[in-house]
Amino acid sequence: MNNGFKYGLIVFAVLMFACCGGFMYLLSPVSAVVSKRETEAKNFGDAYTKQILRDYSAKTLTTLSTKEYKTAFTLDQFQKTLDGNSKALGEFQSGKGRASISNAERKGKDPIIRAKYENRATFQKGKARVRIDLILKQNIWQIEMFSIEPA
Repeated sequence: MNNGFKYGLIVFAVLMFACCGGFMYLLSPVSAVVSKRETEAKNFGDAYTKQILRDYSAKTLTTLSTKEYKTAFTLDQFQKTLDGNSKALGEFQSGKGRASISNAERKGKDPIIRAKYENRATFQKGKARVRIDLILKQNIWQIEMFSIEPA
């Protein structure tokens, strides 16, 4: 192999390594922020899944919900749904949740972040999947949708 070709290949490899490393360096703050927000969403979901399902309370659910979600249904409709889940599943025992960021945008100066939370929960009478769509506005997490589905 020609010496010029060897040196050219080495220079090319060094440049590629520098570019990839630089790109990863630039992305690291972004991935740190996403990871932080996913952790926040998971913690919110874990805490409030337990709180809502402790007594199957529509009042607790609507207190944590967005204005749009609260107006989509009446408090009685929320409560009837939760009562049906309570009757079918029994007492909430435990669950393991996870969250992932599904969308992020900026309107004005504050970012709006949406996350999907899922908890594979164990109840007295079986298992179910608790799903919550979350939104972060003005640094406050709120519920956009709450559902319980048989596993």
